[in-house]
Amino acid sequence: MRILVITREFPPHILGGISYHLRELYTRIVERGHDVTIVAGRCGDATYTPEESASINFDVHWADYRTIRAHHLQFPFAAKRALANIDLDQFDVAITHTELPFSLDVPTVSKYHDCTQEERQYSRDQMALPVRLLDSALNPTRKLVDKLSLRSSDRLIFNSKLTHDAWTNHYRVETDYDVIYNGVDTEVFYPRETGSNEDFLLFVGDSERKGLSRVLHSASQLDRPVYVIGPSNIDIDGVIALGRVSQSELARYYSQATATIHPAKFEAFGNVILESLACGTPVVVSDRCGAAEIIDNSCGAITADLSHGVDEVQDIDPGACIDIAEQYTWDNVARSTLDVLRDVRAT
Repeated sequence: MRILVITREFPPHILGGISYHLRELYTRIVERGHDVTIVAGRCGDATYTPEESASINFDVHWADYRTIRAHHLQFPFAAKRALANIDLDQFDVAITHTELPFSLDVPTVSKYHDCTQEERQYSRDQMALPVRLLDSALNPTRKLVDKLSLRSSDRLIFNSKLTHDAWTNHYRVETDYDVIYNGVDTEVFYPRETGSNEDFLLFVGDSERKGLSRVLHSASQLDRPVYVIGPSNIDIDGVIALGRVSQSELARYYSQATATIHPAKFEAFGNVILESLACGTPVVVSDRCGAAEIIDNSCGAITADLSHGVDEVQDIDPGACIDIAEQYTWDNVARSTLDVLRDVRAT
């Protein structure tokens, strides 16, 4: 198939986890013999990381826009300009990874990695007043773009049932959809020999939405320290803030931890869950995390009570965790995605 991909970010211009997701997914799809052309946003707020460039030389058409704050307005205009120079008749199917408020003359699948309307109730408290006022002013336009995106798609993909339900809670979702969970790179995340006997819990994240305040409030009730990756300026007894680390360092921390805790208030999926399992470490996760849908008592606990959850998982077999993670390789994600694209193309 000839596949057109439209996304607001792509390596090496990285805004968040979607970049890594797309690099892994489309590398596998190209390896399967499909032609992929990407129209990708190049945001002024992005971090330029040439070392994160995909190993396969994709055909990328860059669409420049200024800031992530109003990307739902800026990127569609930038994408429209880029698409004007591309012959859409050459493509069998298109897949978008950001909300587009217009139709393409190509069978189109839209994949939803998040739900801004659900997330913003947790992020607004962390905004300065001027930013919060701007967010309120922009939100009606964001809702309009979301609605038009749903109407412009022939099929939808959500990265969890939780994400689908969040969209359904805010909008009328009538288009057929599939749930395809995220994948994990088992060449990066695998059990590491650390040579250390430290006993600690691990939390990866830096936001209220991911459950940071719940971790900090619970730290005194837990019987071992909590290592926090992301923030670097936390001064609370029982919490050790490590700041940002490389992916290989992160894999070592996963491998060494007694458990990874993730009491999210809303997390569309939560890659940290699969990463931890792939390193042989059980998880304690809230039911407001999409990745909780792949968890059973062989590899973790779903609970808001961190102390109780840690007690439940500390005797779990690392091999059982790895077995679960191996069901969600990027090869499997690519296979499932191609099945949807072929189905849409055929109709």
